[in-house]
Amino acid sequence: MKSFVAAVVLCVLCVSVIGGVILDDVERSPVKIPINHISPVTETAKNQSRNEEEENRLSTYGYLAFPGQFPYHAKVLIKPKSLSYLHSCAGSLITLKYVLTTAACLYRWVNENDIEYAFVTLGSLFNGDTQWEQRINFTDDGIHTHPLYHYSNYEFNNIATIHLDCPATLNRYVQPIRLPRLTDMRTYEMMEGTASGAQFVGGLKYLRNQVMSNEDCQRDILPAYTITAQHICTNSLIGGVFCNREYGSSLTVEDQNGRVLVGFADHLFLCSSNYPTRHMRVSYFRDWIQMNSDYIFDL
Repeated sequence: MKSFVAAVVLCVLCVSVIGGVILDDVERSPVKIPINHISPVTETAKNQSRNEEEENRLSTYGYLAFPGQFPYHAKVLIKPKSLSYLHSCAGSLITLKYVLTTAACLYRWVNENDIEYAFVTLGSLFNGDTQWEQRINFTDDGIHTHPLYHYSNYEFNNIATIHLDCPATLNRYVQPIRLPRLTDMRTYEMMEGTASGAQFVGGLKYLRNQVMSNEDCQRDILPAYTITAQHICTNSLIGGVFCNREYGSSLTVEDQNGRVLVGFADHLFLCSSNYPTRHMRVSYFRDWIQMNSDYIFDL
């Protein structure tokens, strides 16, 4: 009995949740004024970002999300021993205990044994309002990167899962995202994809782009980049160029059963270019995800 009580107390301490919020369902206009990122950002870099956006009329910082719009969005934060600031990327909560993200976000710090501490933030719009924010720790033992991923070349198998020290608390603002069922063989071409994850300009942002075929993506992307069955791309010419999107940020589509996670950002380009955005295709890695998380796929 004592051990059970201790475990409950430990998990309560592991998750920080405060207060309540008012829901605002209005889609807000794209934001154009950048602010500092969690890691050091110089004035030169900020001015360069402004100039790139001004030069490219398709570039945008996206739309401000409203509370509860992306309840699966996770901010992954790592404090390396070798850095004075937090390394960050994005991910998606796929169960109450697991976050899906890129291997590139985690691989270096795990393999160099360089993690001082790490946690994910859930249920937040990252605009200074922490009313429903949950912060949950994880350790390097909870990180699983694909065994065929190579840090020097993240063209392939750029996928990882994070096992949280304690399960997330399910509520209106924190909920796992559905993954493609085992029998879902769609390519999602021509469907509207919603990308979330840019949060350097006043809070969490999102943008909608059309999903394109891999053949068209290979044609339009830089020749140095390879598009395979592992990837899924969105068309920057239909929806705009999402500035300051984070690696690991989600790509979802909606069908008759609701929202489904079909990809997460794997390679990003500067705002000055209109190249497609490449994501890792979730359906390609269903077997690996099932073996490295507690997610149970529907048939």
